[in-house]
Amino acid sequence: MGVLGINHIAFRTPDPAGLKRFYAELLDAEEVAGEHDPLRIGGTLLVFFESREGGAPADPDEIAFDCDAAGFAACYERAKALGVLRREPVEPTPWSKAFLVSDPDGRRIELTYDDLGVYWRE
Repeated sequence: MGVLGINHIAFRTPDPAGLKRFYAELLDAEEVAGEHDPLRIGGTLLVFFESREGGAPADPDEIAFDCDAAGFAACYERAKALGVLRREPVEPTPWSKAFLVSDPDGRRIELTYDDLGVYWRE
């Protein structure tokens, strides 16, 4: 098959512990033992490295996380409580919705829900 997906996402930041707390709270991530103090989101690990120059550039890339319906609603409520919501939910298609947050370093993070049960709509 070849490439199977994403193994991990590495964040470089001046505050690895603080950034880890943010992602753990926003995404309700599972803490796992391992190098670089990882969190698990589905089948992907998030790892955190200390870097003085870390953080988002002036025009940061975007990371998008898939959610199920309940997870989307829960992440949205946590984003509001954390005060990090940057764009209210939009519906780019009749079967999907997304909202945007910024992490403490200024990275754009999108949370998405796609209703995979939709096969046909007119």
